[in-house]
This record gives sequence, C-alpha cells and structure tokens, in this order.
Amino acid sequence: MNDPRYYQLLIQLFLLSWGFFFLDFINPFYYLALLLIITLLTQFLFTSFYALPFNALSTINSSLSIVILLHATHWIWIALAGVIAISSKFILRFQNNHLFNPSNIGIVLVLLITDNAWVASGQWGQTLWIILFIAGIGLIFLMGLSQMLTSISFLITFALLLMLRTFWLGDPWVIPLHQLQNGALLIFTFFMLSDPKTTPNCTQGRIIFGGFIAILSWLLQTIFYIPNAFLYALMFSMPLVYLLNQIFQGQNYQWLSMRKKLL
Repeated sequence: MNDPRYYQLLIQLFLLSWGFFFLDFINPFYYLALLLIITLLTQFLFTSFYALPFNALSTINSSLSIVILLHATHWIWIALAGVIAISSKFILRFQNNHLFNPSNIGIVLVLLITDNAWVASGQWGQTLWIILFIAGIGLIFLMGLSQMLTSISFLITFALLLMLRTFWLGDPWVIPLHQLQNGALLIFTFFMLSDPKTTPNCTQGRIIFGGFIAILSWLLQTIFYIPNAFLYALMFSMPLVYLLNQIFQGQNYQWLSMRKKLL
C-alpha cells in the first residue's frame, strides 16, 4: 500500500462513483467490467509471452483513466482503447521505455479512428474541480515535487497562456477561469501527465516537457479549435522525452514507495 498508484486508484474510483451516482455517467457500468477483463487479459498474455511478472495495478489504473475520460456509443470502442493502451507498453518501446503514455495513445487513436467516441470535458461540472485540484496536490506530496514538475509546469504555463490571451483580447476574466475549472483537464494534468514512465528522467526536462505540451495544447485549441487539445498535444510531444533525456541526465523512476521527496 506504499505505492502511489494505490492513491491514484482510490481517486479514480471516487470519480467513477461520483459520475455513476450523481452525474448520470454516460458509460454503463458493464463498460468498465468488460474493459477490465479485456485489459487484464491483454496484460497477462503479453507478460506470459515475454516471461515478465504480471502486475495488475498499472493496468487497472490505465483502464480507469480510459473509462473516466472516453465515452462511446458501443463498448467495443472503449475496449479497443484499452487493448491499444496495454499493447503499447510492450510493442511501442524505445530504449527500454514506453514510447507513448498508454491510456493517452489508447484514447487519442480511438478518437481519430471513429466519430462514435468522444471526450466530454464538461461532464464533471464546475464543482468537482476543487476536489480534483486537492487530490492533485496530494499526489505531489506522495510522488515528490520533482517528479510532478511536468504536471505543474503544464498547468502553470497553460493558465498563463489563457490569461494572456484574455488580456490581449479584452475578454472577461471569467472565461479563462472557466476553462481551467475543467474536470478532464485536471484529470489529465495530475493523473495522466504525471506518469513517471513517460516523462523525462531529469528535473529540467520535466519542466520543459510540461511547458511544451501546454504551448502546443494552447495552439491546437485557439488556432485549430480542437476539443481536448491537451490529449493530442501529449501524444505528439512524446518524442521530446527522449531528446530531453539525451540532453539532461537522470535516472529512470521506479515504483517503490510513497515518500515525500520534496526536493
């Protein structure tokens, strides 16, 4: 229980429960059940083939991230996102690391493949963002400030860009505040972008990586009017991780224990 992924699991289970009971969550409960069965089976097949230990925790967290963010008219699209996510961990690798964030590439590829799947940014309303923000702060204490710099850099840069645009256009300040009170954005920031296996190994690299994703997200959103641009920005930015790892030296993160590494 000293693994930060248990904390992520609890937060995501809370979000699902809130969605199902209070927000008329559009994904039926059996979507989640089928997704977990399929992703765990996919994980088992790959770990058996490569003679690796079976670890269900990361698979369950990735599955919950998918079903929380992605909606579809049929369960097959949710399942496809899950299969892509888990398969990518074993097939799409570079220098013994994940080439893409698993849940991110699963969601984005399904969005590109079909019009029968979508991400509903406003499904969590404007009241749950405080809980999500506090939960994100808790993750900073569990994983360490240094490890969470990608998320922090992204959120600060994205907020500044939104406010600068508002100032330039003379729009009401309620507009950027409303955009930041976005449940999908905060879930992405703290529970997808924080994945230590798909972020740079060094402090400087994490700051640059988070800022770059924020700038690309802002450009895709304001110039090309792409909904949930941050999801696409993360996938397109992944090659930068390996460039930054070459420039700045650092050690690969290991899921060990819950320690307050604030420096």
